[in-house]
Amino acid sequence: MFQTIYITLLLVSFVLLCSQLWVRQKQPIHLLFAAFCGSIAIMAIKQLGGAELGLYQYVLGMGVCLTCNGYWLVARALFRQQQAIRLRHLLAAAAVALLIIALQALQLLQLFWPENSPLISSARIAVQELLVLLSSSLMMLAFWEGCRGYRTADAAERWQRQLFLGTYVAAVTSGGVVAKIWQANTDVPLVREMLAAGAALAVLLVTQWLIYNRFHRHSTAIKADASADTNTKMTSEMAPRIDAEPEVLSITAADKLLCDGIRQLLFQQQLFLQANLRLTDLARQLDVPEYRISKLLRSQFQASNFNQFINTLRIAHAKKLLADPSKGHWPVVVVGLESGFASVGPFTRAFKTMVGFTPHEFRQTFIAKESKPATA
Repeated sequence: MFQTIYITLLLVSFVLLCSQLWVRQKQPIHLLFAAFCGSIAIMAIKQLGGAELGLYQYVLGMGVCLTCNGYWLVARALFRQQQAIRLRHLLAAAAVALLIIALQALQLLQLFWPENSPLISSARIAVQELLVLLSSSLMMLAFWEGCRGYRTADAAERWQRQLFLGTYVAAVTSGGVVAKIWQANTDVPLVREMLAAGAALAVLLVTQWLIYNRFHRHSTAIKADASADTNTKMTSEMAPRIDAEPEVLSITAADKLLCDGIRQLLFQQQLFLQANLRLTDLARQLDVPEYRISKLLRSQFQASNFNQFINTLRIAHAKKLLADPSKGHWPVVVVGLESGFASVGPFTRAFKTMVGFTPHEFRQTFIAKESKPATA
């Protein structure tokens, strides 16, 4: 049973790794998930070989350096879309990877220099404790990525987040807590490893399904819209110039498709929560020129310009957070960052310009209004 589940895990992780590499238009999520699958595959090989691998088990252990840290990056890319991974995120994941490599290297050194065993053992314990602390933090951050933006998501988005969170919590619980309790109270060997392999298998399959639904289907829809737009242009060019009515209808149909794409990205996926969002980013996502988006924002969304429209959406989101009693302990700077502003200064200025109050004054006014007793 032990070998069967790890062989299955090895095959699934390898197939999923190859499937990410076969994607033609790769995005960061595909590369990150491929690295995560590769780390899981190496872990499966290490577990299958066991002590028979000798010194190579420590070398393979160094390759298992993108597990919790790798999945945190996957979770960010999965739910934050554009610019989800920045240099500081890569450095944090790299720090955990280096600790994993250092831990395996110390275990290997302890075999070659037994006379320095106390010193190496102390260093190993220090690295191991630091690794546990950082790994636990990244696991909590991965969980937070699934929770972030849940209240404002639509039904389909909520269902996907529920699937992610349910699988993630079940995997962590079964592979960590339940496995340790079961191992301590039964004589069945390798229970912890089997549960961990099953949890990893479930995470791999669910994550692949989410990537397909959130990226492949959306990309296909955008391509279909672009294809329809191209066909519309060709039809209008081939139509007789004396008859202008078909050309107007064709442009209107294309604009309607583009409006749907804008609503999908900004209202459903909440792309406006991305800091430093530019018109270029939205145009690249929709694969259309920037001027077309600017034109529709003015005519269909009654926006004077792109930045003003994005700030309006961000301020509306910030007002909900400030009025939420469960988030009353959040500092104003946190509300601003969660609403898509890069810092508290631009957030405060934009908020006061649109609302007439600073974020702090708005919160205090709302709290005072809600706490005021109703008059008879």
